Amino acid sequence: MEAHEPWTECNVCRSVFRRDAEEILVKDGFSIVRCPSCGLVFRATLPTADELRDIYGIAYFGGTDAPATRDGYLDYVGDADVHRANARRRLARLAAFVSPGALLDVGCAAGFFVDEASRLGWQARGVDVSEAMVRVAREQTAADVRVGTLADAPEDRLESCVTMWDYIEHAVDPRGDVERAFARLRPGGVLALSTGDAGSVLARLSLARWHLMTPRHHNYFFDVRTMTRLLESVGFDVRYVGHPSAAYPVRYLAHKACLVVRGRLSEAVARRLDKARLGSTALPVNLWDVMTVVAVRPAAG
Repeated sequence: MEAHEPWTECNVCRSVFRRDAEEILVKDGFSIVRCPSCGLVFRATLPTADELRDIYGIAYFGGTDAPATRDGYLDYVGDADVHRANARRRLARLAAFVSPGALLDVGCAAGFFVDEASRLGWQARGVDVSEAMVRVAREQTAADVRVGTLADAPEDRLESCVTMWDYIEHAVDPRGDVERAFARLRPGGVLALSTGDAGSVLARLSLARWHLMTPRHHNYFFDVRTMTRLLESVGFDVRYVGHPSAAYPVRYLAHKACLVVRGRLSEAVARRLDKARLGSTALPVNLWDVMTVVAVRPAAG
């Protein structure tokens, strides 16, 4: 549908409805709507390909050469050790569902998960739309990564596992990505993903102030019910839904808290932590508003 039309289509249930009739809030100038049929929450209008290249430029990932944006990372590459530790925890969880084999990581950023998976015996590779992060991956890791979307990934094999860590909320077409993942998996293969849970207590209480309600970067806000419905409608068998904790650097937590508090004192504390040794210390955090889902492509027959 054209962007100027008043109608929009739900990516999960395909219902068509008027945007203005189902708007639940406006954040940062973006209209957020809820599907009246299945309850999926999403941006009323989605970014174009040109906008995506701008949105996920180097500024989104922060660092000394690119001051952090309000909704992006403080220093994604600088926090590599934390990302790698989280990757190892995710790989340990995957071990309960699938043995090491061919793996494709969608939205791989600087390739830390791909690299950790390769070290554990996976034939891992990844794709990401950020040219800057793929360049970092090639310069600083042994990860096999390339610029592009899931549709651009090589089709020379069937995957044992497709992962989408903190990716699907950024997708322009989640259903299309899930369908492509299903087609790329061998029978019995696993799709594993993580994303914010818009049905969590924190999300429902916070509404527009929820720390994951960042519609310049996040297009879709799934809850357990809408995510399960999407996966099952494509043909997946959902085997696990949980809200495990993850590690975050203290300086990143201070940066995010500063966005909520919005005070000079909190900004000063965040700046000091960014430069202090304590700032790089990782802490386990669980607000129960990020879900991890593991789904299996059923064996043929």
